[in-house]
Amino acid sequence: MPFAHRSRSVLALSCLSGLVAWLCAAPAIGADWRGRLQDGSDVEVDPSTHRAWRTENGHRAPLWDGTHRLEDGSVVIVRDGTAVPNQDMIQTWGPRTPRAVLPDSSPCYELVDRVCGKDFRCSTSEPCRLANELVDLAKEALRGDSATRTQDTSADQCREAMGNAFFKPCE
Repeated sequence: MPFAHRSRSVLALSCLSGLVAWLCAAPAIGADWRGRLQDGSDVEVDPSTHRAWRTENGHRAPLWDGTHRLEDGSVVIVRDGTAVPNQDMIQTWGPRTPRAVLPDSSPCYELVDRVCGKDFRCSTSEPCRLANELVDLAKEALRGDSATRTQDTSADQCREAMGNAFFKPCE
């Protein structure tokens, strides 16, 4: 029995290290629109989902609901985790922005809800950060030429992460 337990631990660690290596090797996916809050932290809004992110000292977390004043005096309004597009965002994105939207029932969104919490109370955790990276990679896969095959692979990776002990539910 100890051998079986050890081999499961080794398997989990190898899956986790493979996932982390895959995430680190993937190109960085950033939002097209960026701003700076009055406190000096950065704000990014994804052009395809309008999800808003706050980055400070290298830590990326969802921007909480509310009205946020930028350094230039303008505001960003966030409702249910998504930014209400303002004129600057619309001009930045323009008509050239491809729409890459995952289905609401995507395993990647389920993973984010599970590890970050529906109210984002675990949004600063490493599992949450990596789960959001998987969402970004899955959206990027939709923009590629072989979208169906890559989307299925991304969904498989999110399903695999759901069974990985590293991606524990937010408590």
